[in-house]
Amino acid sequence: MRHSFLLDENMIYHAVRGVDRHNNQDDTAARLIQTIVTVCHYFVIHDIVRVRYIRIFEKLKRERAPHLPPAFLLKQILMRADKRIFQYDDLPTLPAECNVPRKDEYLVQAALLSLPLLVTADEPLYKSIKDNPELGIEVLWPHEALE
Repeated sequence: MRHSFLLDENMIYHAVRGVDRHNNQDDTAARLIQTIVTVCHYFVIHDIVRVRYIRIFEKLKRERAPHLPPAFLLKQILMRADKRIFQYDDLPTLPAECNVPRKDEYLVQAALLSLPLLVTADEPLYKSIKDNPELGIEVLWPHEALE
């Protein structure tokens, strides 16, 4: 079965740096992206998310990449037409009772458009989505997404 994925920005950092959310050596994010690319899965990327990804790639391109070079990730995530779908729709409004961290509202709004599997290592974001099942968003830790 083909799945769509929306990656939180931290997945890009973790994949390039080869670390987990505690900065411990961990290649899970890198393996997840490679799995999405090699299996029939794809990335769903709203224009706001795309702009944020590009900013991250610009920051990371000067770093030594122990796992996945930023240029490789940029190509795999943003440039391969067979591996991504860009979205340009207006972002929906979040329900008033939804307590998503303000910094992550755009990501949850983007996920509401097509309900991809949202992968994050951000505990407050993960918990807020789990605490709001009415959103209909499936949120996964990186290791869960690999299973």
